[in-house]
Amino acid sequence: MPQAALIDVAYLVFALISLYMSFLFLLLWNRNRSQLRASPVSVALPSISVLVPAYNEERTITGTLEALRCQDYPKDKLNVIVIDDGSTDRTADVVRQFGGVILLKKPNGGKASALNVGLAAADGEMVACVDSDSRPAPDSLRKIIPFFSDPKVAAVTTSIFIREPKNLIQRLQRIEYIMIVWARKLLEFLDSIYVTPGPLSVYRTSVLRKVGGFDEKNLTEDIEIAWRLMHAGYAIKMATDAEVDTAAPYTFKNWWRQRMRWNIGGIQTTVKYRHTLFRRGFGALGTFVIPFFAASYIISMLGLFVFAYIIVKSLADFVMFSLATLGAGANPVHAFELILMPDVFTIFGVLIFLLSLVWIRISLKAVHKPIGGLRSIPDLLLYLVLYITVFPINLFQSSIRFITVRDHDWTRYSSVA
Repeated sequence: MPQAALIDVAYLVFALISLYMSFLFLLLWNRNRSQLRASPVSVALPSISVLVPAYNEERTITGTLEALRCQDYPKDKLNVIVIDDGSTDRTADVVRQFGGVILLKKPNGGKASALNVGLAAADGEMVACVDSDSRPAPDSLRKIIPFFSDPKVAAVTTSIFIREPKNLIQRLQRIEYIMIVWARKLLEFLDSIYVTPGPLSVYRTSVLRKVGGFDEKNLTEDIEIAWRLMHAGYAIKMATDAEVDTAAPYTFKNWWRQRMRWNIGGIQTTVKYRHTLFRRGFGALGTFVIPFFAASYIISMLGLFVFAYIIVKSLADFVMFSLATLGAGANPVHAFELILMPDVFTIFGVLIFLLSLVWIRISLKAVHKPIGGLRSIPDLLLYLVLYITVFPINLFQSSIRFITVRDHDWTRYSSVA
């Protein structure tokens, strides 16, 4: 097959998968819009052990512990356990200032190992995991618990938002997190919530222990544990009205490292559970979650290579044209003609862009999180035309790192969040 034909096929696959996923989520939203904030009836409040893993968090953990102290939850049913994962700063000293908070210290071993130490010490019927730079709203735990009225539910996650974005990279992440809230709730209607994020997720203690706790070799323990729960036949729900805000990477470098950790952890988890692919016996994990991850990877890689090819080829053609024109004694700028001919590729591209705008508009409205009116338009445009186009590059580097590096140390990729 000629090279040009291969590029055409790759682009069409990219466009068709992108459109399919966009329409799928829009259909899910249209069918379930009235249920986005629905909650089961209230149940008796169980005891909760809140695990807060911390590594060099002396500047942020005060806000986290203050937020937990302000929880609208019976104090006799709530205990907070901070696991100091070998911090070299004053994290432990800050924690000791909070009366009633249990402090456990251990050598540095990564977030998952810290959570497992906390899990071993927990005596609550439920275990809540809270990152040490996150602040749950006062009513979050109360709004989570009703979802456990279904005995098949092993974990409940929440709506996560960026706290006080101060620069461009954080404002772009704010938009991204709002869209994630909407998309994650829609995945619940497919029984396919594939991650229980660290800022605030709650688990049944007995189930968490039954499945073996958190995977200490995985860079994204919150993805892996969600897949393990699904693999064991349990369900995961999302309490949309239970909110938590979290810190976001302040620099592009830290953002890049964080996303590499997310990507490598996602690849690790996909490889671990590849045996469930298209096997109905594993429910949504095999029939949707892993195919969804695979489709996302294909879209990203196809998009990266197709557009890289187009850009490189266009630049090469222009250089060759300019050299030939100069060789003929003419001015290449005057001789160059820009001809825009709409074709199927242009139509697909415009359609994907328009669907993205619709997606953002619905997300902001559904989540009830305005981001600044007309002043936010430049951020929205940058998000669509620049921010999300960087993702495939990061995924490509993450894939190379996954293949070439044998031991993935959690701390190597840790930054904010």
